Amino acid sequence: MSNLASSSSSVPSRSTHACVRCADRKVKCDRQRPCSACVKHQVDCVFHPPQSTRKRHKRVTVQVLADRLRHYETLLQERGVDPSKLINTLSPEPRSGSGPAVAVDSISLQLPTPPSSETRSNPTPYQAQLDHGQEHFKFIENSLWTRVVEESHDSEHTLEESNDSSDQEESYEDFGFVLGRQTKSNTRPSHPPSERIQQLWETFIVNVDSLTKVVHVPTLRPAIQKAANNTTSIPRSLEALMFAIYSAAVMSLSDQECRQRFSEPRKALLSRYVSATESALLRAKFMRTTSLVVLQALVLLIIAIRDIAEPRTVWTLTGVAVRIAQLLGLERDGVHLGLPPFETEMRRRIWWQLKWHDFRTAELCGLSKFRDFDMGGESTKWPTNANDDELYPGMDSMVAESNTLTDAIFVILRTEMMKFAGARVVRFRQQGKGASQFHLDVSAAEMEDIQNAIRELEERLETKYLRYCDPSQPLHLLTSVIARYSLNVARFLSHHPRRWINMETVPSTERQLVWEVSMKLLEQHNMVQSNPLLKPYSWHAAYFQQWHAFVHIFDTLRADPLLPDAEKAWQLIGNTYRNSPVMISDMKKPIHIAVGNLCLKAYSDRETALQTGNMYLPPTPNFILQLRQQREAAKAKKQARNAKNDRPDDANHNQSTTHDLGPSPDSGVTYVSDTLESTHLQQNATAQAPGLNLDGGFTESDPFYMFNGFEDNQFEHMDMDLDFMLAPDQSMEGIATEPISWEQWDTWLANSNAMPPLSS
Repeated sequence: MSNLASSSSSVPSRSTHACVRCADRKVKCDRQRPCSACVKHQVDCVFHPPQSTRKRHKRVTVQVLADRLRHYETLLQERGVDPSKLINTLSPEPRSGSGPAVAVDSISLQLPTPPSSETRSNPTPYQAQLDHGQEHFKFIENSLWTRVVEESHDSEHTLEESNDSSDQEESYEDFGFVLGRQTKSNTRPSHPPSERIQQLWETFIVNVDSLTKVVHVPTLRPAIQKAANNTTSIPRSLEALMFAIYSAAVMSLSDQECRQRFSEPRKALLSRYVSATESALLRAKFMRTTSLVVLQALVLLIIAIRDIAEPRTVWTLTGVAVRIAQLLGLERDGVHLGLPPFETEMRRRIWWQLKWHDFRTAELCGLSKFRDFDMGGESTKWPTNANDDELYPGMDSMVAESNTLTDAIFVILRTEMMKFAGARVVRFRQQGKGASQFHLDVSAAEMEDIQNAIRELEERLETKYLRYCDPSQPLHLLTSVIARYSLNVARFLSHHPRRWINMETVPSTERQLVWEVSMKLLEQHNMVQSNPLLKPYSWHAAYFQQWHAFVHIFDTLRADPLLPDAEKAWQLIGNTYRNSPVMISDMKKPIHIAVGNLCLKAYSDRETALQTGNMYLPPTPNFILQLRQQREAAKAKKQARNAKNDRPDDANHNQSTTHDLGPSPDSGVTYVSDTLESTHLQQNATAQAPGLNLDGGFTESDPFYMFNGFEDNQFEHMDMDLDFMLAPDQSMEGIATEPISWEQWDTWLANSNAMPPLSS
């Protein structure tokens, strides 16, 4: 017994942990008693027993549970489920057999389900994966972040974006400047009355959704109806989407329609709802969002402002949306990410709507259209030709491709055109060319290859879609017209007159082909804008006007004012100006001024040719009179300005204003008579406006020298209706015998939307 006591009280010769001194010095301890290090230094070797680790049970307070419950309820509301109606329908009893437990099924159909082990295997550290939680997505293809996500899922307090953040809290990560407005993110925008919300929603469905398919109307409709009845408790992501829908709906209407339906001008309504959408996006923290709903709102906002914002601004903002989409993993197909079929299809639609818009905006900025076109590996597949009612949350498998026309037919047509473009880009790369080199001279074999590809595309469209289109159905009629318009665009680009050295060297058959294609483009564009059946979709036409074909028609009319189709051409030109009054009213856009100048020059040549040949001279069209009156008014304004500047007592004032670029005599207007012309005629030349001292007194040794010159806003807000408008004779001289500078027109087109933001 004593031996047992002594053995139990004896101290073991080797410890399980380091001594105090070795631990403090952070050296290795041999854990002997005493250890060799302490013996060597002749100090006491002290061992403290390790403290037992006691697990602390975190108390889950009532507030935490309430916050979680409120978060789950908002997720249900966003998907059209009313939590208050589920209280009496949910049963704690397990469901057996095939009993009608409808409420439980309805919840599972409305919420995204995370990938299961059956549908997705565990990724290796080098495989991409998706951190998927209810509405939020985070795409991860980095081994470090993969481990971080795994650890975060084990934590009891994973941070989520909250819809219930205080409106009074300050944030330094709003990035409101990205949207171009001084908007406070903590200011909740005001919704219109419930009746107007329903009007805007129905307008959006008819006019916009049919051409975009960014949202799923059957799933979103219950949420919109519930939110319209109580706008005080809308989740932030849904609220941003609702305001984006308001903006897109107003954008699709004319000013007359807005006044008839809402008793307000279009400009005021659009300004209000665009501003409210920006505020809602800031409140939803769109710059760091992982919400697909917030991305949908941003995409619709971009569509709503694309005709009122400068193209480079729209392209940059589109780039932000593309980055958010990539963060959510939209550039990878949902099948490879293990996502449910419904989410996979919606992500395909959103991604390709965004990419298609990115392509077009790049073109308007003077860049190559298809800059990033990757369809290999796990890239997002094309949208499926299916009706909205065939898609629903909780569907078990991907819907089969329909062989008939669906309500997504316009999106599918656009998909076919992008497939064609993608194939051409691949072919160009195989030939060592870039995507923008369509205008280069090609061999006869290459031209034949291009024409065969266009014919194959036309046959495929006719066989699969166009022959089934019912012209009495607006969407079918639009699809048919746009399909043929797109085919003619492809033909025009493959025979683009920029490849011509001069008209005399071009075969007559080639000139006739390009002329006929250009005329068809003008006819089809006018049809979209003027046909009563297509009125809901007329907003879509302005953004896709083929300006180069329009310019080529004027160029041809100058070279041959009395060609056989001249009368028909001038009728089409008149219809274009009548259908697009902004081409006369908005003189802040260089493309409008340049086209107007070219139009006047071509019509003057026509008048001269008719008078010389003693032929009947018809009355001058109204649009020609308007264009001439504009330039007469600009001429009078310029003469008044010059007379004022020539006064001796204004010499000092003029000198000071030219050095500091201050306000000009005409209410802040900056005049640049030769800047645009010389800049665009010589693509890389640096032009200088007469009367403006760009040096500012700086020399090359001055640190400010490289930063001197016009500020961006001086170009964006300049009044272009004076010197540039008054130079048609100089800037258009020689076009009848020389090929026009397509680089010049590219740059005018790139600045085609240079106008200030809307103001309320």
